[in-house]
Amino acid sequence: MTPGKDEDKLPFSRAADVYAFGTVWYELQARDWPFQTQAAEALIWQIGSGEGVKHVLAGISLGKEVTEILSACWAFDLQERPSFPLLMEMMEKLPKLNRRLSHPGHFWKSAE
Repeated sequence: MTPGKDEDKLPFSRAADVYAFGTVWYELQARDWPFQTQAAEALIWQIGSGEGVKHVLAGISLGKEVTEILSACWAFDLQERPSFPLLMEMMEKLPKLNRRLSHPGHFWKSAE
């Protein structure tokens, strides 16, 4: 089997990748799982109907911009999910954090 030969037959899509990215990005931003309290059956229905995503987004306070990106990534209609280049543009517009530059010099000094 050559690489790429059967890849076109797999059920993956860019829209699914964007949804997965949104889920991982939620976990990083919220430091929590998006659907941890629901039973598996309820979770399947909520995600399949789009209702679970609305519930999760309504219950977080990560800021308007972050919530808009998550909402776009988790859009029920696959055609409404952004492309990765558009996601990059959206993320570049996020407010920048004011923090000090790190000084890595102390990492290689001995503990003496």
